[in-house]
Amino acid sequence: MSTMSTIKAILLSLASWGLMAFSFPPFPLGPGALVFLAPWFYVLKTANLKGALVASSFGAFLFNAISIYWLYHVVDVAPPALIFSGLFLAVAFLSLFTVLCAYVFVKIREVRFGKFPLVCLFPFFWGGIEVLRAKGDMSFPWLSLGLVFGNSLELIQSYALFGVFGVSIIIIASNMYLASATPNKKIRFFMPFILATILYIGGYNVIACEKNKSDAEEEVLTVAVVQPSVPQAKKWSKDYYNSVMKQTWDLFNTLEPDTVALVLFAETAIPDFIDIRFKEQVFLENYAKKHKTPIVIGSLSRAWDRAKENKRNRRYGVYNSAFLFGSGYPMPEYRKIHLVPFSEKMPFDNVFPVINYVDLGGGDFSPGDSIYIWQPGDFSPLICYEAIYGSILREAKRKGAKFIANITNDGWFYKSIAPYQHFNLVRAHAVESGIGVVRAANTGISAFITANGTIIEKTELFDQKIIVNNIPLTTRSTPYYFVGDYVEQVLFIFSLVMVVAVILFRKYLK
Repeated sequence: MSTMSTIKAILLSLASWGLMAFSFPPFPLGPGALVFLAPWFYVLKTANLKGALVASSFGAFLFNAISIYWLYHVVDVAPPALIFSGLFLAVAFLSLFTVLCAYVFVKIREVRFGKFPLVCLFPFFWGGIEVLRAKGDMSFPWLSLGLVFGNSLELIQSYALFGVFGVSIIIIASNMYLASATPNKKIRFFMPFILATILYIGGYNVIACEKNKSDAEEEVLTVAVVQPSVPQAKKWSKDYYNSVMKQTWDLFNTLEPDTVALVLFAETAIPDFIDIRFKEQVFLENYAKKHKTPIVIGSLSRAWDRAKENKRNRRYGVYNSAFLFGSGYPMPEYRKIHLVPFSEKMPFDNVFPVINYVDLGGGDFSPGDSIYIWQPGDFSPLICYEAIYGSILREAKRKGAKFIANITNDGWFYKSIAPYQHFNLVRAHAVESGIGVVRAANTGISAFITANGTIIEKTELFDQKIIVNNIPLTTRSTPYYFVGDYVEQVLFIFSLVMVVAVILFRKYLK
């Protein structure tokens, strides 16, 4: 491959992945994802292996750098050199998944079983790689391509049928089909438009049918969400603890008593171990009992953990927890199950114990192990990051949850695109599983989201306010809720088999 051809391939890849980066909310280019990757697939179809991998590396790095640049905010507790080194490594690590996909595509593009081109299965391989990226200690399902439709209520109805990973498969297939268009196959130029039209009309009809299905009033629960917008720089400072709590309580005291059935505060709204904050405990318990209004609030907790006796000389586990006040003692506690890699837990610390003695500025939390159903309204509390995993929402719904109470602290992200991405993820998986969400965020975006993704009400970033609204207690039957676990297992196994097969037979593949 000549130097000019390599440069052309790199430019095409950069154009494709650069446009794709601006397809995710809050950016408006979502439907364009059905065509933006066609130039990249043209490169994969025409370039040699080296040229395709080089071009894909540049494109993937640009895409991930634009999409997750905000990670430097999340780890700003560490030295600057470590922050930017970590950001570079994170972008490079995520880019490897795209490069792996490029490698497999080039290796199988000429392989046929009879008249069937093996490359036709590549969209499913891509879906399996997205599932793979959402598993394990380093899982990060943040940038699944299917999430690009988040700006359209009509288009996101496709998640209920195909799931987020299934929509990613559709997007990849659309771009592959377009890249193979020729003057003799003009219909292929229109395929992305046809797909977008079918998905939009299908979603529009689903929403219209649901509106007309029944005139009976839904059962609802009135919930208040408290968003104090405490600055992240002050939130964990002991010197500012009193002022942080004063800001939270001053806002809470503006809520008219006896008007709601449930109050939600954000993740770590009490930024300390709750067992040493007796004043806050007494205040919340008394308020909840006096007004017969249960309160959910985030805080830290700790408990003896024999497994940690030799870990950093600690003998207790630290948990990122949610507590339910107003239900008596012992006070119900939910411990966050899925911890954020590097920020809350070092990946593979159970496999390589030496990691436990390396301090990179992140937390050292222990995971919880159970999903709970709390009252009133049969809701499941989920904390921050874990609400972006569809499997967790499906498990909560199977246990009887009628809505999800998602508490989070997106103050780590400051003013960036990350809070919008996070909100889009939660909403997408709510539609996928057919369950409503009430979201309480420290600095936004707090919201009421129905089971079909309708946003009843939401805040903007850094609003300091309480929002009160009704969340329907009616879940929605979606095909993906019933088959999602099986679909993702099949995709995962297929991608692993494909990778192993390509590696084993690489000498026989062009």
